[in-house]
Amino acid sequence: MATLKDIALRAGVSQGTVSRILNGDSTLNVAAETRENVTRIAMELGYRSTSQKHKNSKEQEAEQTKTTKNRTIGIAQMFEMPQLQDDIYYMMLKNLVEAECFANGWNTVSLYRGGNGSFMTNSDRNLDGIIALGRFTKEEIRSFEKYTGNLVFIDSSPDEMKYYSIVPNYHMATRLVLQHFAEEGYESVAYAGAVYTYNQVKELTMDPRYYYYKNSMLDKNLFDEKQIINCEMNSRSSYEAMNRYLDENGIPPKALFISSDATAAGILKAIREHGFSVPDDCSIVTYNNTAFSESSTPPLDSIEVYLRESAREAAFALERLWNVERLPRKIVVPCSLVVRGSVKKEQ
Repeated sequence: MATLKDIALRAGVSQGTVSRILNGDSTLNVAAETRENVTRIAMELGYRSTSQKHKNSKEQEAEQTKTTKNRTIGIAQMFEMPQLQDDIYYMMLKNLVEAECFANGWNTVSLYRGGNGSFMTNSDRNLDGIIALGRFTKEEIRSFEKYTGNLVFIDSSPDEMKYYSIVPNYHMATRLVLQHFAEEGYESVAYAGAVYTYNQVKELTMDPRYYYYKNSMLDKNLFDEKQIINCEMNSRSSYEAMNRYLDENGIPPKALFISSDATAAGILKAIREHGFSVPDDCSIVTYNNTAFSESSTPPLDSIEVYLRESAREAAFALERLWNVERLPRKIVVPCSLVVRGSVKKEQ
């Protein structure tokens, strides 16, 4: 890029004179021929003055703002409505993503699964990006790409080299749960939730919460397969699984890590129906910290997943994709433990 010095050498004047001419200083006493010569050389060398750069930057910013205000974002969800009603985590996440889009002046449309399993939309708008909530198959992801290449995933990471993904820090979450139990005197902790879930090619893959739980228990030589209450992440499946556990063992585990609030609802129901209570007979920590954890009887200690932060990161990711600022990457969102008294000190 040309400098003031380059122009001054070509024009045979000082750098100060070049600067004042290019910045439109009308008080400078030089011949009109000199002004024309300096301006011509600057143009030939491709030089832009500070005022020109500032003006161009403002124009670009205004144009970018105008453009981004007219964006349309598709939102796809892993679960269909019946499952969403059982697991309000994804309903909360969708609401926050829509609110973030609205705050940026973007329109949103929903994508739905068609009869062949691919996603489609009833809108006739062109999509500038898609935010996908949960896990999806390769075929489903290909159906997204028919609409746009600007894809952002929340709660899954199908290809870190190709797509932006925003995921909770499952490792941190599990460490916080097990540390909380240990501080109250529990070394052995049972687990309730999905052990395996489907990945993007419909192959079974270990759920990250269970993965970190199992490895932590193995490190302490405390892992016990009999203390795993394997169920789908919904209240009906967890209720049936907990009933089977209680029928076989007679009593609930003293300490139990539950993989989601939706799972916790069925677990609590089964425990109560068998005549046991939380935390007197079973200390519980759950995951997601939805309204269920807070309003449950008793209120449950739970891992807070920062959904609003995830929604914001998804919006930032789309802006980076539009501006081609950097390659896609995985963004790990931190979490924290909310304590409400559902873990009783071990006697």
